Amino acid sequence: MGDTVNKRTTIEINGLKFTYPGIDGHPPPGSKPLINDFSLSLGAGDRCLLVGSNGAGKTTILKILGGKHMVDQGMVRVLGRSAFHDTGLTSSGDLCYLGGEWKRDVAFAGFEVLLLDEITVDLDVLARANLLSFLKKDCEERGATIIYATHIFDGLENWPTHIVYVAHGRLQLALPMAKVRETSDLSLMRTVERWLRKERDEDRKQRKERKAKGVSEAEEGGTAVKVMNNGWAAGRLHSTMAGAEESFFFSSNRVLRQ
Repeated sequence: MGDTVNKRTTIEINGLKFTYPGIDGHPPPGSKPLINDFSLSLGAGDRCLLVGSNGAGKTTILKILGGKHMVDQGMVRVLGRSAFHDTGLTSSGDLCYLGGEWKRDVAFAGFEVLLLDEITVDLDVLARANLLSFLKKDCEERGATIIYATHIFDGLENWPTHIVYVAHGRLQLALPMAKVRETSDLSLMRTVERWLRKERDEDRKQRKERKAKGVSEAEEGGTAVKVMNNGWAAGRLHSTMAGAEESFFFSSNRVLRQ
């Protein structure tokens, strides 16, 4: 983003492309990337709000940044290092990813980069306000960087310095909040709601057009195939994905079904 020029860059994403691997560790042939051509740059002190509809790719992006999925080292750099290949980033506490089970984690004070995936769902109003205030202060005083993915916008009007909007695994918008306020006189929640409604309406229009043509989404994209699940349901001896046997050709479970 433009205003990170004079600040130390803490997060650098360059043309990120990611597909969950199959049993051989490589994406299934013809599979469609879940994250595609995604680029982003954040600096010390930035508080970035990551928004998008369910399934847009927000959690996947955060997990890649947190070193939980392997990508090419040049695609993602955190504090100048590869989060996946340099385990010292997470073991030192400089890089911290917190998801739904964050309450069970060790305290995250002292981080340089913090990735938050919808962590305030179960907090009451005061606890949430206090946490957000603490995180904002930490960024301002220590130059920490935070990316926060959430669907809850209460109390966030003046919290983020930047906002990133992702849809279908692609970056749609990445702007400082000051620029967003220049283009929209709506509240933060209503602004994001407008983006999401426009996205939904466009998706519905495309589905109707495909249906009228008798073409499926996979056929329209050429040879793209849907990547199937990579695991088994807890306590079961069968796959979590129902369907015909041929449906599992591109699944990592297929080796167990032969």
